[in-house]
Formats: sequence, C-alpha cells, structure tokens
Amino acid sequence: MRNGLSLKWVISGSFLCLIAVVLVIYSKLLPEFTVRGLFYTASAMMEEEAQYFLRHYKQDPTTPTPHNYFYTSVIGKEALPQDVRELLNTSPSLSFGAVNIFGDLYSDDDDEPFQIILEQPLGDGKTLYMYDIDHDKEAGGEVQTPLSDAYFDQVIESVKFISLAVFVPALMIIALLVWWLVRPLGRLVQWSGTLKDPDALAGLRPGFSFKEFNMLADALAKSVEQVQAASQREGRLLRYTSHELRTPLAVLKANIELLALQSGGVLPPSLQRIERSVLNMQLIAETLLWMSREHAESLPEEDVNLSEVVGELIEKHRYLIGNRDIELSIDIHDEPCRLPPTACRIVIGNFLRNALQYAEEGAVDISFKYPRLVIANHIREVKPRQESDDYGYGLGLQLMRQLCAKLNWQINVIREQQRFTVVLDFTRVKAGESAV
Repeated sequence: MRNGLSLKWVISGSFLCLIAVVLVIYSKLLPEFTVRGLFYTASAMMEEEAQYFLRHYKQDPTTPTPHNYFYTSVIGKEALPQDVRELLNTSPSLSFGAVNIFGDLYSDDDDEPFQIILEQPLGDGKTLYMYDIDHDKEAGGEVQTPLSDAYFDQVIESVKFISLAVFVPALMIIALLVWWLVRPLGRLVQWSGTLKDPDALAGLRPGFSFKEFNMLADALAKSVEQVQAASQREGRLLRYTSHELRTPLAVLKANIELLALQSGGVLPPSLQRIERSVLNMQLIAETLLWMSREHAESLPEEDVNLSEVVGELIEKHRYLIGNRDIELSIDIHDEPCRLPPTACRIVIGNFLRNALQYAEEGAVDISFKYPRLVIANHIREVKPRQESDDYGYGLGLQLMRQLCAKLNWQINVIREQQRFTVVLDFTRVKAGESAV
C-alpha cells in the first residue's frame, strides 16, 4: 500500500489506543474509589459506634461517649472544639453515608486536612457529635504503622503487576490478530495488482484463508475480466471501423482528383462539399486508428505557428459560414510552440468547424496565448442538452476529449446563456491527474 495509512497500523493503533484509554481511566478511577472505600469504612465504623452508644444511652444517659485513637465524640455543639464548631457552619465538601466531610479531599497540603463529622440525634433533644482526631498536631506526631504500610505498598505493587500482566499479553494478542487478518489482505492486494496480465487472470486464484476475502477476490477477478473484454471489443471496433473506412475514402479521394483534372482543376460546389467531407472523414478515421492502439507511440513535436495553422483552418472551413452574418475575432500570438502538428490540426479543426457550423449570427472569438486556446461562438439560447450531445458538438467533442486525454491535454467546455466556449490547454497533465 503506497499511499495512505497501512491497515495493520490502523487496527493495531486503534487497539493500543483503546487499551491506553482503559488504563488511563483505570488509573484515574483507582485513587477515587480507594478514597471512597476509606470513607465508607470510616462511615460504617462511626455509624455503628453511634448506634451502639444510642442503645445504651437510652438505658443509661450517663453512658460515656465513644472515644478511641481515630475519633472522639461529645454531646452538644457547645462541647465541640472551636475549629470543629466553625466547620459545622459551612457546607460539607462531601456527604458520604452517615458522615459529612469538610475540607479539600485531594489537597497535597498537610496544613489543610479534611474533617469527618457524624451527627446522631439522641431522641431527647440532644445530639451526639462524633469527629476524627488529627494526631499530627500532638507531641511526637502521628503514630507510624510500618507493617501496615508495607502491606499496602505490596498491594499497590501487585496492582501494577496485574496491570502489566494484562497489557503485555493483550498487546501480543492484538499483534497476532492483526497479523492473522492483514496477511491475507496483503496477499489479496498483491494478487489484484497482477490482474492486468491476462495470464494471471486466467490462472488459478490463490486462497485467502477467509471466505469474505475469497468472495471479494472472485468479484474483483470477474469485474476485471468484464472490463478487459469490453476494452478489447472497443479496440477491435475502432480498428475494424477505421480500416474499413480508409479504403472507400481513398477511392473517393482518387476519383475526386480525377474529376478535378477533367474539369480544369476547379470542382463544382457539390463536388467541393464531397471533397471536404472526405477530408474530414479521413481525419476522423486516422484519429480512431491512432486512439485504438493499446500503446500509442508519442507523436513527433515541431515548432508550430498556431497563427498560421488557425488561419489555414479558417480558410478551409469558411464555407460553413454560408450566408450568415458571422464576424471572426482573432487574437493569436504568433510565437512558435513545440506541439505535434497533425494532432493540433485535428483537434483545433474539429473545434473550429463546430463553432462555425453551430454559431448564430454574431462573432466567433478565437484567441491564443500559450498554453490556452479559446474558441467561443455566440448562440441565441441554450438548447436542452441530450445525453450524447454538447450543443451540436456531440461525437466530435467526445472524440476530441479522448484524443486530448491521450495527448495529456486538457479541455474545458463552458456553457453560458448566449455563449458556448471551448478552452484547450496544451499544458501536460501530471501523472495521477485527469484532464477536464
């Protein structure tokens, strides 16, 4: 695959991106749910202790309030420390289960710890307040738990190992899957490049492991076979037609020359029209014969003065004007151009003949400045366009399109309200582009 992205890289890259996104989401959610798990543990412990105290308080109001290393409790807001009492006047950062949490939960600043507070009504108008204790401010600081911390670090390392254990095998499986899928596809692409050879098309088609690829290969081979058959039929038709036309045209031309000799070199108008038609038919036959060649050789180029060529073609086709009031407006630079002269005469003569034949009364504008030749004829109104007709240009224009495509020239047909313009650009079309 020379252009664009390779399919195997697209598939593998997509899977890798998917795994990366899953791991990122997992790494982001893991701390979040770890914190929530700790909050749940704290909420459950404090709520259970509060309920246990409430049951004994109803039996004996002198029951001492719960107190341990992690939290303590008092009855009544007035008994709370000043900083805890001030927190109750603000909105909690998070309400989780039975507790309210105040402060920044995810701050890395140890000077701004969060506070967990539980409020438990006692049924006699009093309220039990339970809150956690910050031991960092005590003498000696918080008690260290090296054994528990080591166990937690071991759990985190296990989580990292499990993540890698999932990622690496998944990557290997994806690579194998991509190779398994793309390998027959690459073989299919390689085989399809050989279908231009008739021997390869007629040979045995290789298997591509998957039923869908085999069906695609069959459809591709059948399509190429149909296209080749149609191309061969078209080529044979063009060659047979051009060869069969050349013999009667040669006979007509020879007899017209004999009649011209017998009449003193001047033919009557009727025979002049026949002579011009024979010349046009010869040009068309030569064009068809040249276009029908599968590998047409490059036409020899010479220094062509288009001003002289157009002048000769105008005199040759001036009879088409007849009695119509048509004015020719010619603006052609007479600088020589490197072009194939025969092809220039065929193409320009065809366009000029159609312009003079189908122009309404008015002006026919002919201008050339390398590399663009513009021929425009005025019309009264745009007629409805038929499938095989370009306002009278018809088959001639289609033949000229194909001929210019062979020569790598460009044609642009412009239809306006009262104007029909053909632009012929002699600039060579680059490989990979197409003529207009």
